[in-house]
Amino acid sequence: MTKHLLFTLVALMASLCINAQVSVQYTVDEVGTDFITITFTPEADAAGYAFCLFEAGTAEQQFAMFGPWMGFQTMGDMIKAWGITKTEAYQYTWTGQNPGTDYEIYVQCWDADGMDADMIIIPVTTANMGGSGEALMTIEIGEFGGNEDYGYYQFVTYIPNENVALHRDIIIEKTAYESEEWGEENLLNYLKTDQPYNSWWNQYGIDEAQWNAAPNTAYIAFSIGRNADGVWGPLASVEFQTPGMTGIDEVAEGKQVAGVRYFNLAGQEMQEANGMTIVVTTYTDGTTSTAKVMK
Repeated sequence: MTKHLLFTLVALMASLCINAQVSVQYTVDEVGTDFITITFTPEADAAGYAFCLFEAGTAEQQFAMFGPWMGFQTMGDMIKAWGITKTEAYQYTWTGQNPGTDYEIYVQCWDADGMDADMIIIPVTTANMGGSGEALMTIEIGEFGGNEDYGYYQFVTYIPNENVALHRDIIIEKTAYESEEWGEENLLNYLKTDQPYNSWWNQYGIDEAQWNAAPNTAYIAFSIGRNADGVWGPLASVEFQTPGMTGIDEVAEGKQVAGVRYFNLAGQEMQEANGMTIVVTTYTDGTTSTAKVMK
């Protein structure tokens, strides 16, 4: 009797540990600097599958962060909740990805009984931008606009040459830059420091940035590029003065602000602008505008 019970328990535990014996075949069709195209083909016995893209090494971190309060028991639960679900062969293209970056596509397949198969992880690296020469940036000062009620903005365009793989950009009030807090050495250290959880930090290609800016104020726009070999180029800068109260009104008649939210570069919401801040303004018609500001 005891042996029979023990055998039954062992068999039950073994059955619980066996994943579904189904899978999904895939082909990486094309990879560019900012896109990834993959075709998925489920095996005949697969009831369905889900897939989701992550920067390499971040999926487990997100599962540890979100799993407990979102009720995910397994990584497969998260992929099925966040990913795209299909039952037949399907080709998908992710766009807007970062050049020269390692990604992982997690694929969770399951059988007709709803049992998950082993997770498939597809490593893909996007193509690099830039070259091995000197990474040079050009800065163009654009339109200043807005009004006292809704805030003022300054457009600045940062243009990389053919050697720039990525660049980082900023504007600072001239008086702040000339204080002990900043200066060229501190600014260079700031711009060259990686911020992996800040999706705004690395820029690729031409960046037309909209900054919050005050009227009649002296600013300096800065930019620095890095080439494909990881070598930083020289710091580019342009001084400019915003005009006085222009009367320019970027908001259509009757359009009113419903709320303003402030976020730091890690995506955390703040009570007010502090340091480099992303300002998201929501209007009563449901539209939003986003600007970067340095306070």
